[in-house]
Amino acid sequence: MQLKLTNLINTLSICFNNKITKRGNIVLPLLVILLFAFSANAQMNVSGKPGLLFVPSAVESKPGSFIFGLAYNPVDYSFRRNGYNSENTYFINLTILPRLDINLNLMRMNGELRKQDKGIGDRQLDIKYLILREKKYQPSMAILVSAPFGIDNSFTTNALVLTKTLSLSPKFTAEVTAGIGSPYYFQRDDSEKSNSNIFGNLELKNKKDLKYRYLSGPIGGIKLGYNKKGGLMVEWDSQHLNIGAYGTLFKKWTIQAGVLDFSQITFGTSYALNLKTLPKRLKKANEN
Repeated sequence: MQLKLTNLINTLSICFNNKITKRGNIVLPLLVILLFAFSANAQMNVSGKPGLLFVPSAVESKPGSFIFGLAYNPVDYSFRRNGYNSENTYFINLTILPRLDINLNLMRMNGELRKQDKGIGDRQLDIKYLILREKKYQPSMAILVSAPFGIDNSFTTNALVLTKTLSLSPKFTAEVTAGIGSPYYFQRDDSEKSNSNIFGNLELKNKKDLKYRYLSGPIGGIKLGYNKKGGLMVEWDSQHLNIGAYGTLFKKWTIQAGVLDFSQITFGTSYALNLKTLPKRLKKANEN
C-alpha cells in the first residue's frame, strides 16, 4: 500500500500544473493507479457535492452524513481568473434531514494574486433537496441551488439532476446521471462597505458573459464501479468531456483524479463521517 501511495503522489506531482501534451502517456497510467490502489464506493465533485468530477448527482445521502475535503481546479478551467490562476476549493457537506443537504465551500486561488483578489476567498452556501427517491424503475431526482447572498461569487450550482443505479453484474454497477444546469444565476450588485442587506440589489445574470460557464445547459455522466473497490467516471459538464477515477481508503477517506477535456489534471480528497453513528465505546455503554 505504501508503494502504491508513493506512485500516486509522484504522478500527481508531475501533472499538478502541466498540460498533457501526449494524452495517452499520462491518462491511462493515472486511471489504472487510482482504480486498483484503493477500496472505493463514492466521491465528491469539485464543489463538494456527491457526483462525478464537475457534475453533481441525485444520490441520496444518509442523515447525519458529514463530509469535508478539498478539490484542485487547474488554471485553464478555473472559475475566478480563468487562464491565470488555478484554484483550491475547500468544502463541508452535511445531510441534516433525509432529503436535505447543506454545502459550504470556500474557493481560494493559487499563485500570485492581484491586490483586489487577496483575502479569505469566495464563500458559497448551497442547498440540495431530494425531490424523488430512487426506486426499482424510478431514478432519484434532486434540485441544487446556490444561495444568492454573495456579492461576487465565482461559480454557482443551480441544476436539476436525475440519477439511476444499475446492477450490471454481481460485481459491476453503473450510476447514470443526467440533468440540466441553469444558464442564469443571481448576483448582488453591492460592495463590502455598503453590504447591509443579504437580499438587496439582486440581479439575474446570464452565464454566457462568463469565461467559464459552469453547469450551463445539458449535463450528465456515468460512474462505473467494480465490487466497491474502485471506479471510473465519464461526464459532460455542459462545456467539456471529462474522465476520471476514484477510490476510498478505510471506507472513509476518498481520493480521486481526472482529466478535464483531455487537457489538464484535476484531483481532490474527502473524508466522510456520520454524526449519528455512536463510537464503539458509547455503543457498548448504551447496550449495557
